[in-house]
Amino acid sequence: MKKLIFILPALFISSWLFSCSTPTSQKGETYNPETQEVDHQINTPHFQLRTDILPKKLSLSIVTNLTKDTLLGVYYIKKYTRRLLPNDYMAEADSTLYLHNLTDKTITFNLLNIIIENKRLPNSARNLSLSANESLSIPLGKVDIDLRLTTLNTRIEYIVSGADIAEEHKEKQFDMRRDIQPVEKEKEKYKPQEDTNKT
Repeated sequence: MKKLIFILPALFISSWLFSCSTPTSQKGETYNPETQEVDHQINTPHFQLRTDILPKKLSLSIVTNLTKDTLLGVYYIKKYTRRLLPNDYMAEADSTLYLHNLTDKTITFNLLNIIIENKRLPNSARNLSLSANESLSIPLGKVDIDLRLTTLNTRIEYIVSGADIAEEHKEKQFDMRRDIQPVEKEKEKYKPQEDTNKT
């Protein structure tokens, strides 16, 4: 019993000390019918959406970064032993909104809602005013997202107004895309064949 009392706190302390953020990059592959080859890729933890919410007047982008806190090595052990549970695939998505006023006049952007994969971002209700050529960055908070996704369904609800801009309540839907990097194939070095006819 005394050993058990000693072991439990030790396990708790070691778990706390060795907890870390597991890299959320995911390996993927796609089949190329033209070359009849399988192309390998790495899906990085970063998602990005860029759009002119008002053409030539207001640009908007959202950057989302995935992180997952877990015990050191546990995720990989469960992955390679095929013991991952649905909750093991959930990662924390931390999003930031960037706005840029492209005009020389003030624009009011009343952000009502941003929803990613049917989850409302906690800080997505903001009434923002951008002066001429001003840029803003706004933290939107965190939600849990499946780290295997390569696109995030994103809905933005807003009211925008300003000089030469009719006030209008809109809701738009976008795909926030994951940064995907191709894995370069290792090229075989050319080795000249030895002349076997030498005497």
